[in-house]
Amino acid sequence: MSTQDFIQRLLSPERAESVDPFVVLSFCPINGHDNVADIGCGPGFFTIPLAKFLVRGGLYALDLDEEMLAACRERVDQARLGNVEILKCGEFDFPLEQGSLDGASLAFVLQASSDKTRFFQAVRGLLQPRGWCTVLEWYHKETSYGPPLERRSDPDELKDLAIQAGFRYREHRDLNGEQYMMTLRNI
Repeated sequence: MSTQDFIQRLLSPERAESVDPFVVLSFCPINGHDNVADIGCGPGFFTIPLAKFLVRGGLYALDLDEEMLAACRERVDQARLGNVEILKCGEFDFPLEQGSLDGASLAFVLQASSDKTRFFQAVRGLLQPRGWCTVLEWYHKETSYGPPLERRSDPDELKDLAIQAGFRYREHRDLNGEQYMMTLRNI
């Protein structure tokens, strides 16, 4: 699948039916004045709703893929959102100050990491004390689409990884039977 085909799939109305960004936001401990990073923003599926919610805050949309960043930039420009900064990052290196964020959103990106604990530690370093992190991931089971089974983590496994990285587990909830959302806090 080409990157452009993947972008179209990520932005499809069918995806919004199975994972509604506004429902996800309603479960998120976000405030309208927070400074937040959408890490692994892709083409901006969650970036646009996050930015609209952050009426007095700011959003950093981070990704390591130039085509994803270009697609996100185009969508942000079309939506005329002035509170979004789009930045290229590495897997464990983010162009943001340590301790500068109120929150971080990780939507279906942890499964792609080569070292999930190190990734969690890098994200936690960006957060202020008691900062929040929401993680959306795939259950460890076969589905008709999504990442390979060996990259998926059930909530208990993800919780253990987060705690090893220094997070405090708050809760998790099912999104659609195939995916779930976990909320964490920086200690």
